[in-house]
Amino acid sequence: MRMKTAVADSFLLAAAAIWGAGFVFQILGANHVGPFGFTGLRFTIGTILLLPLLAFVPWPEENTQQVRRTTLRGGLIVGVAMAAGALFQQAGLGYTTASNGAFITSLYVVFVPLLGLLVGQHLRWSVWGGVALAGIGLALLGITREFEVNPGDGLVLVSAVIWAIQVILVGRYSSRVEAIRFSILQLGVTGIVSLIIAAFLGQLEWESILLAKWSILLGAAFPVAVAFTLQVIAQKSAPPAHAALIMSLESVFGMGCGIIFLSERPELQQYIGAALMLTGVVLSQLAPKKQPSALPV
Repeated sequence: MRMKTAVADSFLLAAAAIWGAGFVFQILGANHVGPFGFTGLRFTIGTILLLPLLAFVPWPEENTQQVRRTTLRGGLIVGVAMAAGALFQQAGLGYTTASNGAFITSLYVVFVPLLGLLVGQHLRWSVWGGVALAGIGLALLGITREFEVNPGDGLVLVSAVIWAIQVILVGRYSSRVEAIRFSILQLGVTGIVSLIIAAFLGQLEWESILLAKWSILLGAAFPVAVAFTLQVIAQKSAPPAHAALIMSLESVFGMGCGIIFLSERPELQQYIGAALMLTGVVLSQLAPKKQPSALPV
């Protein structure tokens, strides 16, 4: 039986709240561990926490071999995109605020249809309007009164573009794979790739890891393992438009958690910028055509 939409939406809202709070863990972790080390550890631990699910999720009985091949191939390909997005995001969060990081990351919802132009898709008026509002909001959010941009904002913006690519790739494979194994592969590839680079760059010093242990463990257990699992389960029933809109609330939760837990104090200009970005994200999803049905962590 398909999950009722209301229940699926509640799962997505919980995931968005967890991902928003996850920006706090990432900011705190960036104070001690480099971006490759932190990303590698939290995604690897998160993958390990999800492995027990394999005992309860069988392969589909029909087209098993084809599903296995597509799941493996798709999980590896999408995992590379996820790794790139996660690494750029984490590198940027070391030089910006949780509020900025959360709202800039939410732009992936706008970038998805923009990237569709490259494959001949036509954009609706709502998308162009959303892009315009989001662009103005981004400027207000990231540019200070002295007309300086936080050094990490550009890196997080790059990660938003990569997350959009990851969304498109997931949409291409999602109907032909076993969802839980596909998800675990994505996360596992991200963790392993990041750890290899971190080891090469010397970002796995034990003393630094101990200082960031709670940020790593909480960032692995909740934003990676719990929230991603909630998203996978909910996406089986939630309409894509509902999912995209609810996921965009990650930015609101991120700003709120930055204010509460990191004592961030955005100025009025930044509140206005955040509101414009959120409005742009929502506007871009009005009356959507068929869209990818999975979103990033």
